[in-house]
Amino acid sequence: MKRFIFTCGDINGIGPEIALKALNKITSKNKTTQFILIIPENVLKTTVRLVKPLFTYKIVDDIESNANQKYQVSILVTGSFKQRIGKPTVASGEAAFLALRTSFDLLKKNLADAVVTAPVSKTALKLAGVKYPGQTEMYADWCNVKNFVMTFLSKKLRVGLYSIHIPLQEVANSLNSNVLISKLETVMRMLNVDLGIKKPRVAVLGLNPHSGEGGIIGKEEKDIIEPIIKQKKFKSVVEGPFSSDAFFANRKFENYDMVFGLYHDQVLIPFKYINAGRGVNYSAGLPIIRTSPDHGTAYDIAGKGIADESSMVEAFKYAELILKNRKKKISIK
Repeated sequence: MKRFIFTCGDINGIGPEIALKALNKITSKNKTTQFILIIPENVLKTTVRLVKPLFTYKIVDDIESNANQKYQVSILVTGSFKQRIGKPTVASGEAAFLALRTSFDLLKKNLADAVVTAPVSKTALKLAGVKYPGQTEMYADWCNVKNFVMTFLSKKLRVGLYSIHIPLQEVANSLNSNVLISKLETVMRMLNVDLGIKKPRVAVLGLNPHSGEGGIIGKEEKDIIEPIIKQKKFKSVVEGPFSSDAFFANRKFENYDMVFGLYHDQVLIPFKYINAGRGVNYSAGLPIIRTSPDHGTAYDIAGKGIADESSMVEAFKYAELILKNRKKKISIK
């Protein structure tokens, strides 16, 4: 029996709403799959007035004693946290973090197969005293994994990031040959194992305008990126470095299974433009499976019942696919 966790995300944003909407859609087509929703009890009561659950469920205090439930969704309540819809607060940061930490504890105990996390606010997390810059970094730290990659997945485009939530002025100094090699290896394994692509092709973007123009506009491409791409283990798999503007303008990404960028907006602007809020965030390189929508908390429309759950549904579909492919790889071995 497969079991998937959904977290509530920031309780003042659209997270609880899209979690329930997504479960309404998913449970109707996955009758034999079990689900766990982690959410504060008062937030659940507020949200069900907005979104009527179309699935059978039970509110529980723990999962272990409800492992063989006959209902579709176990709702694991995490106390009560004051809501202020549309704003990041200490309480919303604490609630989001507790849901995430609880989800990891369940995965660690093998009480679930994967987690789909609703959007959180970095501002709220900071207000709550949480030191992590994002969810990807949290799960990586809890898994004790140093070599991980934030990726974004869709049918039209897949992207991976070298650096994640750091200031742009720090990106060039962060570029390190050993780290870049490790991240490219992680991406290759992810494409092969998690997504089932037998012979993946990866495009690496340059850091500087015109990809450095042969060292005239920066030497990172010439000194670091090009020598790595030429290594034997990356031959016929990794290509580049490409100039970002021409690469996307000429739709060269259609020829590759993954586009690897060196900083956040370099690949996320085209990804989100192309996918219009239907992409999926996936933490590659971890022993657990964690996916998430590719959008934020959308405070401006929170509590109005108009949030689109499409990306949350897609996040579940990718979690399900990755789980299936990992089990297939294990059975082959």
